Amino acid sequence: MLKKFAKGLFKFSYITVVILFLIACLSPFLNPSSWWFFGFLGLLFPYLLMLLLVFLVIFILSRSKWSIPALLCLIIGWKSIYATFALNIGSPFNKEKKENALRIMTWNVRSFIASSDKVKKPGITDHQMKMHEVIKEYNPDILTFQEFFSADSGKYANNIRYFTQNMGYPYVYFSSISKRRKHEHSGTVIFSRFPIADTARISLPRELTSTIENIIYADIVYRKDTVRIFTGHLQSFGFRQREYSDISKIKNDPDERLDASKNIFKKMRTAFERRGSQAAIIRTQLDESKYPEIFCGDLNDVPNSYTYFAIKGDKKDAFIKKGFGFGKTFYSFFSGFMRKLPTLRIDYIFTDPRFSIQQVKAVPEILSDHIPVVTDVVLEPNR
Repeated sequence: MLKKFAKGLFKFSYITVVILFLIACLSPFLNPSSWWFFGFLGLLFPYLLMLLLVFLVIFILSRSKWSIPALLCLIIGWKSIYATFALNIGSPFNKEKKENALRIMTWNVRSFIASSDKVKKPGITDHQMKMHEVIKEYNPDILTFQEFFSADSGKYANNIRYFTQNMGYPYVYFSSISKRRKHEHSGTVIFSRFPIADTARISLPRELTSTIENIIYADIVYRKDTVRIFTGHLQSFGFRQREYSDISKIKNDPDERLDASKNIFKKMRTAFERRGSQAAIIRTQLDESKYPEIFCGDLNDVPNSYTYFAIKGDKKDAFIKKGFGFGKTFYSFFSGFMRKLPTLRIDYIFTDPRFSIQQVKAVPEILSDHIPVVTDVVLEPNR
């Protein structure tokens, strides 16, 4: 009797995973501004995939026909699987780039604040210098930063001037979305070693609780070509200390589990809905580009999501083309649970099909709550 019950429970669990996996495969196609539920399933997709593979192996070893639904799921969900896990096992990243390659780095720098610091410290800090050393080590031609901070005067660092005068990036386009004391700014920025011919800022709809930044682009004159570099920072979940405390309550405090879950759920639903609308605006800008374009930025969403597929379109995902694994880029300073999740790849570099991807790396340096991504690309002639 017990054996029969366990066998039935096992098959019921398998069917549940199959159904949820197939529903999750719809996430890239349904805008969460209307279909917010699919945003949650997009987050669960890698774990549903791993469970499906476990069931598949068990059924194959037991030569059971129950393996067929799992195989069909893998075929149906191949597009989502391909976006989630990079399969390239190759040579390590070569810091000496090829002569004809353009090296690009994107990084959400969290205002250059260390995990141990609750507020910004005056001047160029030791922590910020460590971040500068990472940049110098990889020596990119173009830098795109999100959550960038600079002060025109006062006790805080003028990071615009530092990067242009001390880091070797004479060309810059900075879009500030917030000001404090009239001379302190934060926002998105593009630094370049090559001349900038034109720039533009695309404002995204902002609500009072928004944690987004403007989408910006710079037309960069590279050799005999012009390349349009986009960067942006979409709506985050906006978790603060209360939300991270709620995550702990969900795991450890049954009495407060329901209220904590409601708060987390509401925050996540709002973020999914807003990112859906923001992704559509970015897609339009990419489609209207008159030059080969590259999008670099913090989408605050995982690969199996509407946000990812809407912005990527027919572009190449540099990590998928040349990387390996899940490619985690988010490292939570406040939640041990989120810190352990290996699947949070939310920072991307998408390139026009006319570019070939030479190499890519998610640099394993925990200096911000995001990991920098660097890639070498080559604009192919006559394409």
